[in-house]
Amino acid sequence: MISRRAIFIYIFLRLYLKLPIPTSSYTLTSNPKNNIRCVSTQLRYRNIGIHNTRSRFTVAKDIVQDRRIQLELNAHIDSLYSDGNNADKDFSNEEQPTSSDTSTTLFVGLPSYRRIIWFVATTFLIWVSEPLLSLVDSAAVGRYAGHASTQSSSPNLSSVVQLAALGPATTVCDSSIYLTLFIAMATTNKLAKAFAKDDLDEQITTISHVMGVSLAVGSILLLFINLQGERLISSILGQAGATVSIGSKVIDLTPEVLRASLGYARIRSIASPLAVMGLTAQSALLCAQDTTTPALAVGVASITNIIGDYIFVAKFRWGVRGAALATSIASFLANGILIRKVYKMFTTWKDVYRERMKREKVLQSVLDTDISTEKERDPLTTPFLSFPDRQSLLSLLLLAGPMFFVMLGKILGYSAMTVRAGSFGMVSLACHNVLMRIFFFFATVGDALSQSAQTFLPGLFYRKSLEEEEDTTNNMDTSPQKTTLSSSGGNDARTLVKRLLLISSTMGVVNSIAGRWIALNAGGTFTSNAALVSLMSHVSPFMGLALLLHPLTMALEGSIIAASDSGYLVGTYVASILALLGWLRFICKDFLGVWHGILVFQALRISQFGVRVWRRTASNRKRTSIQQQTKLEIY
Repeated sequence: MISRRAIFIYIFLRLYLKLPIPTSSYTLTSNPKNNIRCVSTQLRYRNIGIHNTRSRFTVAKDIVQDRRIQLELNAHIDSLYSDGNNADKDFSNEEQPTSSDTSTTLFVGLPSYRRIIWFVATTFLIWVSEPLLSLVDSAAVGRYAGHASTQSSSPNLSSVVQLAALGPATTVCDSSIYLTLFIAMATTNKLAKAFAKDDLDEQITTISHVMGVSLAVGSILLLFINLQGERLISSILGQAGATVSIGSKVIDLTPEVLRASLGYARIRSIASPLAVMGLTAQSALLCAQDTTTPALAVGVASITNIIGDYIFVAKFRWGVRGAALATSIASFLANGILIRKVYKMFTTWKDVYRERMKREKVLQSVLDTDISTEKERDPLTTPFLSFPDRQSLLSLLLLAGPMFFVMLGKILGYSAMTVRAGSFGMVSLACHNVLMRIFFFFATVGDALSQSAQTFLPGLFYRKSLEEEEDTTNNMDTSPQKTTLSSSGGNDARTLVKRLLLISSTMGVVNSIAGRWIALNAGGTFTSNAALVSLMSHVSPFMGLALLLHPLTMALEGSIIAASDSGYLVGTYVASILALLGWLRFICKDFLGVWHGILVFQALRISQFGVRVWRRTASNRKRTSIQQQTKLEIY
């Protein structure tokens, strides 16, 4: 009787808690003592966690009930919403957006090697546009602009004059556009977070603000180059930057080089507003993981520039001005394609946002409640071009401000190298111009890796922050699934950095071999001057070493930007630029020493970035492990 009473109590408790009743738990045997011992043991263990089990069951029951109500409510909303759409279709012939057009869900997670390589390859084709256009200009001017200079100079020397004029001109034009890259970086950072949150309001507002700021900054560049371009180019040339020695005679060609360089810069500056807007639009499309449109724009720009150089430089003999005209036309076409695509994406986001607002209104009518939040600015009335208000401008400056100083530091460093190269004569300046065009052409691989880190890492960091908040809220939950989920965010970020570094190392070797081969064996493609070709071959090994380190440097830099560690990034560039300027001022004694300085600049950045990224990832992982161990010790 005792064993049967205990079994009855045990079964009653399990039925009360609505728990399954395993038959093996109360199967009677021929020995009553064994039955009592078995049931007593079962009851003792159940009494220990009876309150915890009952509370969990109550929570689970409420979740299931809320989920059932939510499903029924969604079905009711869908029926009402479909009826409303059918009624609208009867009275309106407006084209409804398709599902493919309104999809705003992007990949957020740990990308595979295949996805990373595909993104880097397509992004490389995109970022290679500007260096490719400058490289084509250098080749066209060096080969066909020999008769575009003074008649007193030989055609061979005239080619060197025109090629030397491209150095300061492209430095001013490319550096001014490159300086505005801080807007594109801020765009990538803000959009990546908005995509991770699926916040259409933030996406629409960000595009409107950054495009308006880009137009304003591009217009400022147009005025600056036309008003202060001559003074800026003169400072780059220096006093001996346009002199050449023929035997015992020294010829000063500074006025000719300055005139040609200024003409190139002013023609290129006409496209500056559209170029800055296109650079921002390109970053927005890459952040949205749309690589097709930028690749199309690059193809159009390359073909247009090649045809333009052939017509204006080879046929019309317009020299550097013809090259600038061809590049400007190509820039207009390519950036127009990018801006048009971003505008279509902007209007699509508005359509999706409008559809979501309709659903919220139906939900309010069903629940008879007001769940909407009052917003300072309606995204549906936001124009494509607008200037941010005070609060939005402050938020944008907090991201773009440090990036501006980083871009300024890079421009200062490379410009100082150009100035120092010009101090060793016009041949050295022309050689430096060609080598820098080759270097920047292959450096776009590093820019593609940096863009990959800025595209994929913010989603992992945001997911990790959500998981850490969930761990803080549920710090008394010791389920294995929670523990695994909490550590996945940091591990995924560390794994992605490793994959990027492996790809960067491989691409660095390829870039080094290809870049050195071009400088060593293909110098005649850029110029027919024997002294210039010989100097390119002499400097090529150090350019190859710099290209070997550049992809690693940019991948680590992109990881730091994705982590919003802008303070450390600015401090690192301050130290690196000071070291580079000191090298050029006190240690560099000839033109070869300039490229020694470029190698030192790459080595300094990669060492500082690598230590920071590795320590930051390791500390996050260690902190997560400590939190997990603390949870287990509590229980």
